[in-house]
Amino acid sequence: MIWLAALAVAAASSTPLLDYARGLQFDVPPHADRYQRQLVRSTHELERQPAPDKDCARTLGARRFAAQLEELGGTRDALGDSAGALEAFRSALACTPRAIELHASLAEELLHERRYAEARAAVRRGQEVTHDDFRLGTVQARLDFIEEHWSDAVSSLRWVAGAARDNQQALYWECFLWLAQRRSGVPHPVLVDRTLGQGWPKPVLDTLQNALTEAQLLDVVQSEGDVERRREILTEALYYIGENRFANGDRDSARRYFAATVNLKVLYFIEHHMALAELAKLPAVAH
Repeated sequence: MIWLAALAVAAASSTPLLDYARGLQFDVPPHADRYQRQLVRSTHELERQPAPDKDCARTLGARRFAAQLEELGGTRDALGDSAGALEAFRSALACTPRAIELHASLAEELLHERRYAEARAAVRRGQEVTHDDFRLGTVQARLDFIEEHWSDAVSSLRWVAGAARDNQQALYWECFLWLAQRRSGVPHPVLVDRTLGQGWPKPVLDTLQNALTEAQLLDVVQSEGDVERRREILTEALYYIGENRFANGDRDSARRYFAATVNLKVLYFIEHHMALAELAKLPAVAH
């Protein structure tokens, strides 16, 4: 019933996604019970056989310890414990210093904490291991975007959108690429020329390009039958439309869209953290 009430509020609105989201209230992230069980299991395994405090990389179980710590870090991140996730990823890297995924996880967690200089340093360390790693490239692109280095952001996002392993994944980076160009003042952004999927988030990109209205985008969100998945795609839709409103000069509206994104508590999504980063900047430039 909560979703139906929210939909009624959104009807005939100039900000339908925002008004729909305002009718929703959640106390915990999606799948919180599953992540809590995973946290208990990961913590128990490491308490039963802890990784060594020193010289972990020299132990016979280094890869196993790293895998356990990586899982612990990912679980803590999904539950909103960035400090705990950072500790776990650093410990995992001590066990396998050349594991590129761990370099990317550490850099991403530092981005979540808005420790941007440290995140860039972590990206550089990872690139010393593998220069053209895709995930490191996505962290670099998000850093450029949130710090408003638009020329760099467009360049890095163009590479990421082209390097994405599948067409659906590419769609997200095409959305970012479109928005980076709009935020930099380009009236007619140019996307990477590749075949794109027709499923989600194609309706988001269509809305950015004015092929769909925001009300039609809300219809797509509402048509998702799985409640948790609907919450996730609403998070994404709110963030990208908020960025589009920002690009159009409506900072107050953008702030409200970013706040609604965060209030859905989908802590494991890029869009949640990017919205938080935008909110941290907006008070200094408001009015």
